[in-house]
Amino acid sequence: MHYEVKCTSCKISFKLYEGEEQYKQLKERKSRLFYCEDCKHKIRFDAIRNFFSSY
Repeated sequence: MHYEVKCTSCKISFKLYEGEEQYKQLKERKSRLFYCEDCKHKIRFDAIRNFFSSY
């Protein structure tokens, strides 16, 4: 079972499969922000880079 959602950042639709963390979040709360794997990686990398550049 899966749901198809749009990435909040790049607007590309992707599937959330049963058992994934985002799938559980979708079932609990419909107004959650969802990101595809590429965007999640970019956001995480930018956060790490900004953290270390502040020192």
